[in-house]
Amino acid sequence: MTNIFFAMLLASLSSIALSAGGFLPIDGNALYKKECALCHGKKGKKIPTGGEAVLVGRDAVGLALEIRAYRDQDRRIGAYTMDKDSQVMKDATSNLSNKEISAIATYINSLK
Repeated sequence: MTNIFFAMLLASLSSIALSAGGFLPIDGNALYKKECALCHGKKGKKIPTGGEAVLVGRDAVGLALEIRAYRDQDRRIGAYTMDKDSQVMKDATSNLSNKEISAIATYINSLK
């Protein structure tokens, strides 16, 4: 009986973790389409109004650091202080977690 109880408890906890996104990978493609594609284009080849370079083919690590710098521009914290100022980018990235930013950067890096 004890084994059944623990099995049910484990199944419940696993279900909660999955529904909270604990074990599911973050979909960088979907996040890119939602947060970035309007200005940077579906394939990262569009040059935004501010004149930034195209995103396609950029290094994922450097790109993630740059996106975090835009998100954190008012706080100027840690290794992400790169003097990046853009209200549009701040608004687009303000609600993204580090994991979501990494997923977006990895997706962009995969674009050809």
